Amino acid sequence: MPPSLRTVWTAVIQPADYDAHMSAIGQAQANAAHLQHFLQLIPPSPNARLLIAGAGTGQIFDYLAPGAFAATHPIFTDINPAFLAALRSRHPQAVCLADDLENTALQAPFHAAFCALVLEHIDWQRGLDSLLRLAPRFLYLVIQQNPAEIATAVTPFRTLPGSMRAFSETHPQLRDPAEIAACLQLRGYTQTAAVPRPVADNKTMLGLLFTPSQP
Repeated sequence: MPPSLRTVWTAVIQPADYDAHMSAIGQAQANAAHLQHFLQLIPPSPNARLLIAGAGTGQIFDYLAPGAFAATHPIFTDINPAFLAALRSRHPQAVCLADDLENTALQAPFHAAFCALVLEHIDWQRGLDSLLRLAPRFLYLVIQQNPAEIATAVTPFRTLPGSMRAFSETHPQLRDPAEIAACLQLRGYTQTAAVPRPVADNKTMLGLLFTPSQP
């Protein structure tokens, strides 16, 4: 029986293998561009706390412009402490907290939340509820869109590095942007931006900004 996605992310995937895969397919670069764009979209709020949920190894710092967080106070979270240790090696001053988005222990509020390629790996509605409670004003999600012939979030015909081969058996689930938008509409939110960024294998990293329908 293949391991669960939770087991894969907490006990199998090694930071170096993850970085090698994400860089090779261009998703790390695309997600960093989404984060840079997100920081430009939200209204400035000096020293505002920003939630970067599912921050992983901090690979975004390899591609972000210097000083991207200069006017904010980012909090980086991930379910895997080893990933956060890798993040700190890239950015020693980073504030990192191990947290499970399905059952978060974080304290609200945050000025805004950014969450890239996490919903594919968790109970996405529980994750969204956590994000909305923590950052009720601005939520930026990055989800993966594939061509019709690739049904799983990790490309099955690629040679995956090392521990990433766990995804040959355990498959993250693609999320439908229309279903996400409908779910958030029921919770009082409107999609106010959609930004596609193409990556390898004809996939797209789609950035979606949601804000409350009523100010």
